[in-house]
Amino acid sequence: MASSVEAEAAASIQTSKASSSFREAVDAAGIFPRNGPDPSARSWGHHASGITFAAQHKLPKLPLPSLESSCKRYLEALKPLQSTQEQETSAAAVRNFVCEEGPILQAQLRDRGIELERIVSPSALAAIKIVWLLAYHAISCVFQDHPSPSRNDQITRATSLVRSALAFSQAIREDRLPLDEIRGVPQCMNQYWWLFGVARVPCEDGGRLRLDPEARHIVVLCRGQIYRLYVLDESSNRIIDEHDLSLSLQYIVNNAHDIPIQDTSKTAVGLLTTENQKVWSRCRSVLVHEGLKNGRNFGIVDSSLFVLCLDDNSPQTKSEVCKNMICGTNIVENGVQVGTFTNRWYDKLALIVCRNGAAGMNFEHTCTDGSVDIHMACEIYKGSISQPEHVTSSNKVQSSSSTVNLQHDPPSAGAIPAGLQKLDWDIPSEIYTALHLAETRLVDRIQQHQLETLDISDYGKDLIKSMGFSPDAFFQMALHAAYYRVYECVRSGFEPVLMRHYLHGRTDVARTTTPEAAAFARIFSDEKASTAKKIEAMHRAADAHVAISKDCAKGLSHHRHLYVLHQMWKRRRAFLEATALEPAGVDGRISYNQKQLPTTTIFTDPGWARLGTTILMGSNVDNPCLGYAGFGPPAADGFT
Repeated sequence: MASSVEAEAAASIQTSKASSSFREAVDAAGIFPRNGPDPSARSWGHHASGITFAAQHKLPKLPLPSLESSCKRYLEALKPLQSTQEQETSAAAVRNFVCEEGPILQAQLRDRGIELERIVSPSALAAIKIVWLLAYHAISCVFQDHPSPSRNDQITRATSLVRSALAFSQAIREDRLPLDEIRGVPQCMNQYWWLFGVARVPCEDGGRLRLDPEARHIVVLCRGQIYRLYVLDESSNRIIDEHDLSLSLQYIVNNAHDIPIQDTSKTAVGLLTTENQKVWSRCRSVLVHEGLKNGRNFGIVDSSLFVLCLDDNSPQTKSEVCKNMICGTNIVENGVQVGTFTNRWYDKLALIVCRNGAAGMNFEHTCTDGSVDIHMACEIYKGSISQPEHVTSSNKVQSSSSTVNLQHDPPSAGAIPAGLQKLDWDIPSEIYTALHLAETRLVDRIQQHQLETLDISDYGKDLIKSMGFSPDAFFQMALHAAYYRVYECVRSGFEPVLMRHYLHGRTDVARTTTPEAAAFARIFSDEKASTAKKIEAMHRAADAHVAISKDCAKGLSHHRHLYVLHQMWKRRRAFLEATALEPAGVDGRISYNQKQLPTTTIFTDPGWARLGTTILMGSNVDNPCLGYAGFGPPAADGFT
């Protein structure tokens, strides 16, 4: 295992040293390589005048908790969800784990961390980032309307958002994006490299991340049809002129509407990105083997900077707008699916603009977290309504001489603007069937969920703070109280905690269902309890939540640590079972390898599944650029 990771890492590093050959290989083969070069692995001192990554070498490394401390915290988090008998059973399973398999896995994890440090490779880091591939779910946000009503039509809005996104990506590439800091503490900026030119590519074992640091094009989707549009000049990387971009987007809309509506969903290959990774991987393999054209198309999509979805709808209510951004719409007319969920490619970052100018984003969440995604979205919005501060003089949009001019005159009827190409697919009959099944399954999942928006203007964080509560803790306790009042039970809660003050830090998890939170939820619904007792219980619950969040930020949470050990445990179990020795001597004797597999361990105990089934999940997004932001529930009966 280690040797294959090292070989992959060496190949990736070699690729990053020869970016020109990397680009040539993509153009020649049409199929994006398994692991692109990783700019984040370069020497941080390479750009002496750069500011984005100036503090990377100063960041501390994420600590590895001890096995015993993580197991102790696990049992504490589980306690409010169990009876006394169940607690004893889980404690016994933990003791077995700590005495038997646990130390083996912990030692392997520690050794793996040392090896990853030595290799410094994205493909090696992906071995631990696999937890994100397995736990993938999309995040979405809704932009505020453009302050000028005249710029809220689809083409104008899309043009300004695309150009602002390009300027933001240029700031990252050129090491000009200001360093993120929280209360004066610098944050790891590595995730910003993985925003643009990145794709999640399906594989039988979960998926791979692919990055093209030299991408110059975007992919535009309209009515399920896919187009490549070059937006950066090849020699200077200057951004496409606003006029030319508008013409190209208008051409795409007109061309997509020329296709009969009954035929659009038949070639909406993006529908397959909604399937589970194994199904999507097999369908992709079938398409690649069907013809060279398909392989080249995948290479174009994978290596694009991002996806722009021009939706053929005009959502009116806030709930309709939010639903369109997170999962698209399901609308059938005359037996034909015309909903916007056919106009997505969920394996990439996507800007979404509706016909009435309503706009937002959908984030592929594997390699970035909410803090980075939301910061990017807000900067894109601000840049779209004014001159972006992160645009250098060479990319300012005020004059065409500073931009790439692809087509200054309106194209004649039927003429294709320069730099634009429609991607046509060779689709075999089995993929037509797969597209229909993907549509059916997605419709079923959408109908199983309900999305509503709630705006509270009576009070806000200032009032909450004046009462001595953390706004975040206040909100989390409100979730528990509301759930208990409806279902008369407490369930597992989850809140991500930012860990970017560590090198390559992502998030960890604060389990919000503490004993104090459970006690507050019960007393809040007790009609006999006094208001004073309810307030006192909420203070205790809020204080406990703040304490557990602070511990988590220090690297003391059990969640990610045990989750990675769980993935290693499953692989180790599969290996030992596959290589089990035949029984020797008397028939029925237990084999040697089978003796090494305890029947009861922390991961087979029912408590593991109970705590891991997150029912209540919430996170704070406080930014005036966004109307709403959110994600789907992690469990079928969950809430976010």
